[in-house]
Amino acid sequence: MIKWQHAWPSLCLLSLIGCSGEDRDDPERLQPPMEIASQNGELRTTFTVSDTTVEVAGRSLRTLAYNDTFMPPLLRVRPGDTIYLNLINQTGEPTNEHYHGLNVSPRVNPDATISDNVLIQVEPGMQVNYRISIPSWHRPGLYWYHAHLHGQAERQVMGGLSGGLIVEGILDPFPQLAGIQEQVLLLKDVQITPQGRLPDDIDPGGATHRTINGQTMPRIELRQQELQLWRFANIGADMYYRLVLDGHTFYELARDGNRHTRLVEMQEILLPPGARSEAFVRGGEPGEYRLRTLDVNTGPVGDDYAAADLASVVVGAASDQAVLELPQELPAMEDLRTLPVARRRTITFAEDTTNNTFFVDSGAGPLQFDANRVDSTIPVGTVEEWTVNNATAELHVFHIHQTDFQVIEINGAPQQFNGYQDSINVPFQAEAQGPPGSVKLLIDFRNPDIVGKFVYHCHILEHEDGGMMAIAEVVNPAGLADASNALGQLDLRAESPAPFDTNLLTNTLSAFQAGAMCKTQQPGSRPATPRIETTTSFRVERISRQAAGKPAPMFR
Repeated sequence: MIKWQHAWPSLCLLSLIGCSGEDRDDPERLQPPMEIASQNGELRTTFTVSDTTVEVAGRSLRTLAYNDTFMPPLLRVRPGDTIYLNLINQTGEPTNEHYHGLNVSPRVNPDATISDNVLIQVEPGMQVNYRISIPSWHRPGLYWYHAHLHGQAERQVMGGLSGGLIVEGILDPFPQLAGIQEQVLLLKDVQITPQGRLPDDIDPGGATHRTINGQTMPRIELRQQELQLWRFANIGADMYYRLVLDGHTFYELARDGNRHTRLVEMQEILLPPGARSEAFVRGGEPGEYRLRTLDVNTGPVGDDYAAADLASVVVGAASDQAVLELPQELPAMEDLRTLPVARRRTITFAEDTTNNTFFVDSGAGPLQFDANRVDSTIPVGTVEEWTVNNATAELHVFHIHQTDFQVIEINGAPQQFNGYQDSINVPFQAEAQGPPGSVKLLIDFRNPDIVGKFVYHCHILEHEDGGMMAIAEVVNPAGLADASNALGQLDLRAESPAPFDTNLLTNTLSAFQAGAMCKTQQPGSRPATPRIETTTSFRVERISRQAAGKPAPMFR
């Protein structure tokens, strides 16, 4: 592996890891994404979002991109690590960042850095410093990051603002698999007009260029009887994939970053937008095969995604190395059906096909997204049962931030417990006067780190932008019991009962960024985590007045 040491101003060193020169000399071979790996428990990097020209599918595309590339780096961390990511917006429109699937805080941190909070936006010319503290117990697996600005998510993600993220350790229980070949396969499609731009009005089912790690029809190699781990992530905006590998079987190990309780044998893998699958593949008879996606029709008023070849797969002759065996036993997982259910809710996806607008009914009627409204309030420390209904004639994809769920029923049919996930395809309503399609989920809200506001929505980003998103707030009904719970728990409401002013928050954060990353820091140093008293409460109005005259200090 080639390593470059890259100095980050006033921060530290990290290694940017690329693939070997031999791989890069063969452009038709699948190239793993460039990687940034954590060192000594920290991953530090800067992403600059700019309006730039990238090359994809043999075409030039003018788009928004991270660091001038259509396929940004794959981030690799371990449980217990911290991600420090500075996001600089050099475009003419706002954006932000979401760390999809991570069970981390959704709040603003006490030092004015941001955790996984999609309710803030990074305005043009502004820098926001993200600090994502990954718990030591976090489940290892494949995740991803992407822009999540409501109203712009579809365009920004399709244009390139998405990349992969791996929490290492998924194979730790299987030491016999040490050294197994891994293939990271980040699926991303893009529509390009003759003028070299995204369409003004994206049609999710329109003609598109499908890529793996930014490549079109790359070649994947393995040997007869060789066992490899293929890690698929659908990091596009709207598209579904039904993956098949001719002449081969998938043995799914994990879904959405959650290891299963058993290997699931599959002839095809359905990946709705946002979903991930990590599966073993064993090389068959020598020859050339195709990794393909089959036709997908998302319903009478939905979209058609035509079948397409994604990659050629070349199986070579067997080597003299020992054949790795599939693991026979996987670590046990807690079955949430054994726990008490604190509350049962019904969430319904609805839409107006005439106006192409989308709604979520969380119990108060069908509503479009409103950042100033909390739709579901949930006590921390509980497990809830949510029935998610689809009262439309097309598929929707339910996704919730900060946590995972267990699927217990689909259209009334009980489901075997295989593990958890963070996205689920919700069947459409088969007949206009019939029952809605539905899934029944047990959602785990026991993690105290997720106290705060976050969203649940359809992960077809056309639908999310069109209003099919709602806000959940996980609250601690007993108050802040100790300093560990208080850490990062800022009260961002205005002093008055008036609606929350997002511009005020943006301006406040902008002022505090100067204090959050001190310009006089020595390389390699970082601000210590500030101590906070359990009675401390910061409000935006008070902070903004303090910050108006000069850069604000860090919280003390």
